[in-house]
Amino acid sequence: MGVFDKVKGWLFEDDTDSQGREERDQEYEESESDNVRDYERDYQSAKSREGIDAFVILVKPEKFADVEEICRHVKEGRAVILNTENTVPEDKQRLIDFLSGVVLAKDGMIAKIYQNVYICSPKNIGVVEE
Repeated sequence: MGVFDKVKGWLFEDDTDSQGREERDQEYEESESDNVRDYERDYQSAKSREGIDAFVILVKPEKFADVEEICRHVKEGRAVILNTENTVPEDKQRLIDFLSGVVLAKDGMIAKIYQNVYICSPKNIGVVEE
């Protein structure tokens, strides 16, 4: 395969490459669901340890659809550190606005703690700036 054929392959996908891409996407989605299951297992394991009754969850949302998971944590009374560095720019403000409403409805607070980093805390966890 020559250089021209490689460039042609990059620019113009054929059906076999498209099928390969679909298989890779499917594998990626399956590995993502495995990561979610691992997260839940780790959370349940940490929750069952003696002496641990509060958690701070670090979340790195990529798109607005990730807000459901964050809301679940807020609803369950956990503090959430929200890193929006990798969030789609058009979804970032929408995500912050939505979470502000959710947090305030739960009598909590949301505060910017660094560039692109926010904390959503329930009413039983205070945030103090020094």
